[in-house]
This record gives sequence, structure tokens and C-alpha cells, in this order.
Amino acid sequence: MKPLQKTLVRIIFIVLAIALVIPLASCTKMKPWDGELPQDYKPEVRGKIKVSCINHLYTNEESQRGVRAWINAFCRKYPDVQVQTEFNIPDYAPLISSKTLGDLFYISDGGLTKEDSLYQYAVTNQTMMPLDFYVEAYGIDTNEVYGGILDLCIVDGKLYMAGYTCGNVIFTYNVDAMVEAGILEYGERLPNDWTWEQFKDVCEQLKLYDVDGRTLTQVGCCYDFSWSNLYSPFLYAYGGDWFDKENKKVSLDNEAVRQGISEAIYMIDNRLAKPLGVSMNSDMQKEFSKVNPYNGCVLNYNASYTVLTENVKQYPKGTEWDVVAYPLFPYAASPCGALGFSVFSYTRNKDAAAALALFLLTEDGQRAIHGQAGGDVPLLKKLGDDEFWHLTGDGYEDKNYDAFTANYERYVPGQISAKVPPEITSIIQAGISKLFSNYCSSASSWEDQLALIQEQCNQMWDSLYNG
Repeated sequence: MKPLQKTLVRIIFIVLAIALVIPLASCTKMKPWDGELPQDYKPEVRGKIKVSCINHLYTNEESQRGVRAWINAFCRKYPDVQVQTEFNIPDYAPLISSKTLGDLFYISDGGLTKEDSLYQYAVTNQTMMPLDFYVEAYGIDTNEVYGGILDLCIVDGKLYMAGYTCGNVIFTYNVDAMVEAGILEYGERLPNDWTWEQFKDVCEQLKLYDVDGRTLTQVGCCYDFSWSNLYSPFLYAYGGDWFDKENKKVSLDNEAVRQGISEAIYMIDNRLAKPLGVSMNSDMQKEFSKVNPYNGCVLNYNASYTVLTENVKQYPKGTEWDVVAYPLFPYAASPCGALGFSVFSYTRNKDAAAALALFLLTEDGQRAIHGQAGGDVPLLKKLGDDEFWHLTGDGYEDKNYDAFTANYERYVPGQISAKVPPEITSIIQAGISKLFSNYCSSASSWEDQLALIQEQCNQMWDSLYNG
């Protein structure tokens, strides 16, 4: 065989070999990191990592400012790390499937959509790497994190999310209406440690009717009975253990939970609140026809600190307003939430990724991410009384900012999806919404609906794990 022919044959064999090897290599399954580290492991914080953010939340420079400040502060501490950010991701699903999601990715305690949940990302899909071993390796003091917020980040006993906000649900209120009703004088404010009974009494005093004696012109509050953060307090209010993660059972049809739900029903029956998020019959619609959130509702729930400015602008122009913590039930029931970042379980630089995530649980990380416009409420106890995160400007001075961190020892996860599988969450969400809608539409038995939700949940949970 001539030398040229031999060379061509060799090239052909090499090309064929490469063509066979590359597909085989690509078929090699990447295994997700379980977060476990050898004893006395010394992490190396160096190299490149990428941070992925969903695009509907970080839409402009201002919304991205906090994330960039956190990353910049981290890089000053760890100069051997280069961090790339991407804010234009519409959907994580294809990136998770192709194992190309960033080493860190934004997530919330409720997941990203109604179809997913933190539980699903952490447990069902194994998309997140547990951070518990790195907490010890990096010397992170989790005792400084508000207990309820930390609990939100823990699924099945493992820390899957590093939260960065303290999203405590509070109420804004119309001070002028409170003064007119004789509840407050100007210069006074509602106390953050007020009880549920005091809350009901205040709402009763604020109730006003039109000349017909039936149409309401003012009610104590507007309350979304279909939103997990606002109905979950009733599940905890009287000591009810509404779910059992060890035995994988839901227990909604018990005395304590029924007592909690009955308080919500009392609010509706006595017109202390205008029901939101549910259907109402025509008579009830007429009764509330002149009452809208911020115009007729004196107290309005505030879902997060970041929406406060937009919410209070909805009160009639010139209205004096303030904020107050969620009223206290006998048992822990102050609903809280959190935004955070998790480490992708298929990260190629787990040490640096874990370090950046857990930097959120440090004072330097918290001051960086919340120290500018677009910041939020820090989640460390030592920073609760600090003013660096308060809103500034005309109309925002001297407000009751303590409300956003008050009663932190009573925090409970507002999002039930952080604690139970998505299949169970879906049943509860749909069932509770139907419970209140049916009651407001036809006064049907809410007790029967509660028992039905429990039965459906337990059948589903049993089929998930035993079927």
C-alpha cells in the first residue's frame, strides 16, 4: 500500500474512532452531588461559576442591582473566583434537562410556578445540592437566621436553599380611618404584638354600612382566602399538626385545624373581611359592592416588602398610612416566605458554588444584597434593628418597620408547597379555594370539604410512596 493511501486509511480510522467515542462519552450519566463531604474536608473556593436568574423577576438594572452587589462582595472576599450572571432565562426546565443550568440558580420557597415547588426541585427531581455539610465547612452561623425563614429552606431535613429575604406577611392600614373610628389617635400605631382577638375587635369597629343598612361601605380588611400565605396560619393557629412528614399523612380534619378554619369562617360570616380569591353569591357580592382593596378596606395584606410602595399608593390620595405585623394566634402562625438561591446538583464547581450561596447567610452578604434600591428585609436577627434596609424619601420616614421582623419566633412557612410533595400541594390548594368559594356561594359545609381534602391527600400520598 502506498504511503499516501496508508495515511488516508489511518485518518479515516481516527475519525471513526472519535465519532464512536464522543457519543459514548456524552451518554455517560452525570451524577448529582449529594452534598456530603469527607471528614476534615477543606473546600477550595476558586475557579468559575455561573448564576442563573429567571427573567420575569430581574427585568431591569435596578432589580438586578442587589444580586450584582452580593456577587461583587463575594468576589472581593474570594478573588480567585470568577462569577458569570445570566438574567434572561425564561424557563429552567430545558437547562435542567441538558445539565446546563447555572451552578447557582434563583428559587423561592414556593418554587417558580403553580405547577412546581421547592419540594419538587429538592426531592422529586434532585435538582438541588444539599448545603448542610458546607454550612459546617464554611463556619456559617445559622442560629442568626430567623428560624421560620431557615425552616422554609429545609426540605426533608436538609438545607436546599440559601434564603436572602425575610418575607414576613404584614398588614398596611389607613391611619385616618382608624382615628375616625376612635381606635387610634394621630401619633399612635397598632402594636406588633396584637392578638387575633384584638384584630377581630378592630375589624368590628371599622365596619360601616350605607343608609340601606345592608351594603357595606367600609370593612376591617380584605383577605385572600385562596392564597397559601393567608390560609396557612389557620392550619397552625391552635396547635394543629396538619401534616406528618414521617408517616406521610395529612391531618386537616382534626379539632385544632377545624378551630383555625372556623376563625376564617367567622371573619366571613361577620363581615369583618371582604373575601378575595373566591366566588361569592349575588347577595354577598351586593353587600361588598362598594368595598375594594385600599378603598373601603382599612387593613390590607402586604405580600412582600418589595411591593409596599406600590400598595400604599392605592390608598386615597393624602391618606396617612402605616404597617403592622400579622396578628398573633395562640400558637405560632405568623406567615413568612423567602427568596433565595440553590446550588445546581450537577454543578462543576461545588465548593465555590456552595460558598457563594452560603455567603447570603452572612452579614456581609446581607448588607450587600439589601443595601441599595430594590433591596429587601434582611434575614439575620442582628440586622433587624438596623436602618440600612428601610425605605427613604417623603412619606416613608418614621413608619413601623419593626413590623417586618416582629414576632420572628412565631414564624411559620406560608407556602405549604415547601413542606409537602407538589401532588399534595395541588390537592390542598384547590381544595381550600373550593372550601371558601363553596361556603361564600352556597354556605355548604366547610367541615365536609376539609375531611374530603384530607382523604384525597392521604390517598395520593399513599399511592406516591406505597403504590
